[in-house]
Amino acid sequence: MSSPMKFGVGAGSVDGPPVWEIAKVAEDLGYDSLWIGQHIAIPVEIANPVRNGIRLPPSYRQMPDPFIMLAAAAAATTTIKLGTNICLVGQLDPINLAKQIATLDQISGGRVIVAIGTGWIVEELEMMGVPFKRRWDVAREHCEAMQALWTEDESSFSGEFVSFPPVYSYPKPLQKPHPPLLLGAGNPNIDNSLWLRRPVESDWAGGWSPNFFFPHQMKQQLDDLRERCAKAGRDFDSLQINMLMPASNLGWGDKAVNDTVIRGDLTDRDPLEVIAEYSEAGLTRILLGLGPTKDEGFRLMEDVAKKLGLV
Repeated sequence: MSSPMKFGVGAGSVDGPPVWEIAKVAEDLGYDSLWIGQHIAIPVEIANPVRNGIRLPPSYRQMPDPFIMLAAAAAATTTIKLGTNICLVGQLDPINLAKQIATLDQISGGRVIVAIGTGWIVEELEMMGVPFKRRWDVAREHCEAMQALWTEDESSFSGEFVSFPPVYSYPKPLQKPHPPLLLGAGNPNIDNSLWLRRPVESDWAGGWSPNFFFPHQMKQQLDDLRERCAKAGRDFDSLQINMLMPASNLGWGDKAVNDTVIRGDLTDRDPLEVIAEYSEAGLTRILLGLGPTKDEGFRLMEDVAKKLGLV
């Protein structure tokens, strides 16, 4: 029998209430997690603002630092999980990032989840010194280096993109061996075979966090992932499987987001039946795009929480 579905809330917009207020309200309403994305700086001149059918959202230009935001959220809450969706790990120094994540895990009482991504904006990657065609190799190596920093007393690493001699890096994360690292990539417009293979092959990976799939598509993807896990001797049930989804896809909130970020419409279906199908397929958590705005405040968060039976 599938476990009860968990629901996260996206946050991080500069056009809304402070993140600590969002986090406290989300926790009080019964959401299990708060998620913040990351783009460090968006080049003004971008040759192709559409990739895999997804247009570059204007909100990408205004993203604050996720770890500072999540630290503020941690101080205002006690139980809600604190996640990045996603952290562009290949564009960041892994030694500093490992310390940031470990420190956040300590001050939050072990509530951190890190969905990592490789990035898809060519100009952004090149600006940050990451070759577009090698972006997965860089991200993978950075995660391996962070794993060493988190789990070894005297940590060292020698790779193609990052190397350092034996060092002391503290604090270590509260969660052991380290906070879950989910591979944050995948959508119906691409061949997802690589993203289904990588959680199985990477011992540091704790799951998969793609964008919107319809329920039948998600079932196909997760059946594939189960088969890969079985062949590799990996426990599928140990993986966290998130999916980013605008609440408007279920008929809750403004549909405009579908035109710029994630297309998909299930509004002709009973939302609770749809969610049950996702749960049966093996989905762990739905990250709902329903962050509060200055105009609407927390009304939508409260309305959806009631529909979901969280309060």
